[in-house]
Amino acid sequence: MRSIAGVAITTSASFLLIVAVLLNSAALFYMSTALIVTLAACRVQAWLSVRGLRFERYVPDTVRVGDKVTVEITAWSERQIRRPLVTIVDHLPPKMVCEDVSPSLPIAPAYGQAIVTRYQFRPVKRGRFRWSALTVVGTDALGLVPMSRKYEVRHAELTVLPQPIPVPLELASAAGWGAAEAEFGRSRGAGIEPRGIREYVSGDSMRYIHWRSSAKTGQLLVKEFETGSYSSIAFLIQTTKGTDIGQGAKTTLELICGHLAYATARLLRQGASIEFPGLEGRSRAATPQERETQILYMLAELEADADPPISQRAAEAIHTILPGTQVILMVSVEDPSLPKSISLLVASGHSVTVLIYDADAFRNKKGGTRSAADPDYVARMEAAGARTVLMPTEGATL
Repeated sequence: MRSIAGVAITTSASFLLIVAVLLNSAALFYMSTALIVTLAACRVQAWLSVRGLRFERYVPDTVRVGDKVTVEITAWSERQIRRPLVTIVDHLPPKMVCEDVSPSLPIAPAYGQAIVTRYQFRPVKRGRFRWSALTVVGTDALGLVPMSRKYEVRHAELTVLPQPIPVPLELASAAGWGAAEAEFGRSRGAGIEPRGIREYVSGDSMRYIHWRSSAKTGQLLVKEFETGSYSSIAFLIQTTKGTDIGQGAKTTLELICGHLAYATARLLRQGASIEFPGLEGRSRAATPQERETQILYMLAELEADADPPISQRAAEAIHTILPGTQVILMVSVEDPSLPKSISLLVASGHSVTVLIYDADAFRNKKGGTRSAADPDYVARMEAAGARTVLMPTEGATL
């Protein structure tokens, strides 16, 4: 509306000037001159309103997908002039998928005084994001002439961790290595030597509840025992280029990371040892909580940009993972060599489970890469010795 008013007044001034010249009318000439001078003064004021400013931006270091983020921007005027209200527009990264982005409140920066404005948004996709630029939009006191100026501010960095997505994950028996015990809350908790007290998780026996501590804290706590058997689980995620199917926040890799955030936290609390061959080295985390944090940050930065296929990484993992480790593959598109790698893992004594994310549920139309949920491909993986599980993808269709 402001720009429309400015254009209307400019057009009127030009029309009056032309008519004044044609009619040789001094009165119309003075009227058009007054309008032109007013517009020129407004333009100068608008130009000054967005210059000579300094900014600092505060962003929280870490949030989870779906959390509300509040960004504070502090402005200072480096010139001793009175400014009309200006609006700040932050340049969020294009890869940051956000919802509910609120505008920042208009402010009038003053010399030697910090003025703070805020805006909020909800990131709906994980990742580590950096941005620096912002744009200041100002006008004159009458609101006739808009002006804008871009500023580079110190880089802001925000890490968006995946939000755990509950998923039923029943691990196959690992021939006495403890993987199935970890899943059902008994990898630690059914032995003889006491180890400590921990929070109750689904699957724990009610007879191991520590009632005195539970009464004091107001939440169920269970006694934990050393069993001498710890499950070791290796997750192999398909991160080859072109295997993240979908758009925005609804992609196969986003769902995989959400499921992993939930499953790994649960398994760690139950005493499992978790590793990601090819994505990270051997973990040195001292506690399950520290290891969970490591995994969340690793998942936040995970992208489908690798060159080697998951079949190659699976074959290489045979030489790095511990004997008896249960291997869980998470795939969305066909890798023709994967059944052969599965057979090598099985021959090496590993139990293999393939979690399948149907790529066709994440795209608008069929075509391109073939979904790993193809019945013939699933049959090939099962023939190689893997147990296959078709994962739920509710709400994934675009």
